[in-house]
Amino acid sequence: MSGIAYHFLSPKILVHNQSDRSFYQVNFQLPTNKISFEPIKSKSRQIIYFSPQEKTGIVTYQLIAINGAQVAQGHIEYQFDDNNFSQFGTKLSFIIDAQYRVSFSNNAD
Repeated sequence: MSGIAYHFLSPKILVHNQSDRSFYQVNFQLPTNKISFEPIKSKSRQIIYFSPQEKTGIVTYQLIAINGAQVAQGHIEYQFDDNNFSQFGTKLSFIIDAQYRVSFSNNAD
């Protein structure tokens, strides 16, 4: 039971494409690792869980179109605390809205 709870409380990235356009990939560079989602289908929602980070830093993203062109990039700050439990429930939300605007936020569940 504790393994299941650990999984669902682990930090995660939510990628939600509300648009009618698909994308090839979105890449995230976290302070201590990299994560990629592909493909990003239209009207889709995906979640990936990652290990607590070992340092404070910047999380960058790159959104790549089907043709391979980079269509968006940006970053947010990721706070590390010596207590890895403080990162439980952290959710990074990457949203492409119906008008193709991208937002990226860091919020706790």
